[in-house]
Amino acid sequence: MPQITSPHSLFRIGAAAAPQSTAIGDTASQSRYCYRFPDLAKDSRAGCFRGLSAAATFDRLKAFEKATRIPMSNLPMLRMPLPAVYTYFGQFVNHDISAPVGDVITRPDLPEPVEVIGASDLAGLERRRRFSVPVILRQFINEQPNPLSLDSLYGEGPLSADPEIRALYDADGMSFRLGRTRREVDQVFIDQEQNPDLVAHARDAPDILRQDGKPLIADRRNDENLVISQLHLGLLLFHNKTVAALKDRFPRDPAGCFAQARQLVLLHYHWLILHDFLDKLLSPAALRTPLAARPQTLPAARTVPLEFTTAAFRFGHSMVGSAYDFNANFGTGSRLGNRGASLQQLFQFTTHRNMGSSAAETLQLPDHWVIDWNRMSRPSGAAGGGGAERIDLTFASDMLNAIGASDVAAHGSILFRNIMRGFHRRIPFGQVLAREYGVRVLDSGDIAAALPPGFIDGPGSPRLPDFAARNGLLQETPAWLYFLCEAHIRESGERIGESASHLIADTITGLMRHMPHSVLNHDGGTWHPDQTPFPTQPGGLTTIGALLQFAVKGTGAEEVGPG
Repeated sequence: MPQITSPHSLFRIGAAAAPQSTAIGDTASQSRYCYRFPDLAKDSRAGCFRGLSAAATFDRLKAFEKATRIPMSNLPMLRMPLPAVYTYFGQFVNHDISAPVGDVITRPDLPEPVEVIGASDLAGLERRRRFSVPVILRQFINEQPNPLSLDSLYGEGPLSADPEIRALYDADGMSFRLGRTRREVDQVFIDQEQNPDLVAHARDAPDILRQDGKPLIADRRNDENLVISQLHLGLLLFHNKTVAALKDRFPRDPAGCFAQARQLVLLHYHWLILHDFLDKLLSPAALRTPLAARPQTLPAARTVPLEFTTAAFRFGHSMVGSAYDFNANFGTGSRLGNRGASLQQLFQFTTHRNMGSSAAETLQLPDHWVIDWNRMSRPSGAAGGGGAERIDLTFASDMLNAIGASDVAAHGSILFRNIMRGFHRRIPFGQVLAREYGVRVLDSGDIAAALPPGFIDGPGSPRLPDFAARNGLLQETPAWLYFLCEAHIRESGERIGESASHLIADTITGLMRHMPHSVLNHDGGTWHPDQTPFPTQPGGLTTIGALLQFAVKGTGAEEVGPG
């Protein structure tokens, strides 16, 4: 599997076609997309407003998105008790499940994948046409060959035919190679009007490897912001610690040691998804049926519903904060000033942005920017930036800008990208999906109450809820938008709404049920983190924060200290 890259434009007119791929299902290197409710997607009215054509629906959606740009700007954000680490763990899980490649908007005649669809793709989303379900499913291929199997961490493993994947591993064939952080010279801090003696450093801390302007990891999307990059690093470190704990049992069998370590990491990962991440985020109504007891709804192994990846699992954008209690330099109690790490800074300290430096060479992470997972695992309330933001229609301003075009007013916001993807992929309106699950549908007043109340073009112009009402969006709401409204109205933004929760639970448990070695199938589904090879962790690592803090302990990355 080649390393996944992002962002890339899917919709480049005249782009050279990728090598012809074999038919979906004919090779172990591909997974595919499906629909949770295929009959709904096949309906010619799917996602189209009542009485309007697809082209007219597109025009109305575009007008609505344009109307949101001022009301959505500078809205007050509300934190919830959930720690910030869950926001970025969700992003990691999303990348581990889905990496869509293909071209369906501009070149429907070609079945070849072009490049991974990046968050900032805009050109193709301007097209007023869309295509049939067979064309969509033929054109879009999931480049994650085994969704939810940690291929985003391991690739094809140390014996991969791909030299770039083999290069991720040490010569022992068991452990990941790691980079090291670097120390900035004092003049850098003086130029920033900071006293270098007050800056705390993580001495000789690990980092992901970076070379020639690229992060050397299996899924390069996991270096698009500093938090997910450090989370990816934490999982690399956890794997290496697992290898160290097991290798005496495999004195002459490095392949066996690697396989056993990967399996243990996967079991921890799956257990945390089910019993920590989803348990804290899904609607209590959806959790009344235990996750392990949900029936299988996916048509085949390695299939991901488009309703999931296009709408239901895109709630995390709303959870992103504008600043975080990040470490001793950027957070509560910092001697540099009681300020958190801004979202803009977290986007800058990536390989793509060259760690915010104008220097030509590829730089490793500065050692005063190493994350403190203890801080990021605390609930909201810290002065320097707290936990996750509520799931609703408020977004950090840098979130609206940083992942796409810098001028939201000219190019559209994240809302534009998400509602247009839903339209092009024939995702039914949220009300339709809620009815399919037997969930009480939000009424027009609920949707109106969840929308930002501001004027669409300054005082005297219509307010956004009124504009939505006149254009039919209170009765027929794009699924992504509906799910955010549902979370806001039904769960006060502290959990995902019930219909989206059912879609998420069906997808994740469905993927696991099709995997022979998943936590739902291993040892009859009885595995628990207390079955650990780590003698210092007898109760097991039962939260995401606990696992990451354990992973970095003793590596130099667990604490940013003075000097």
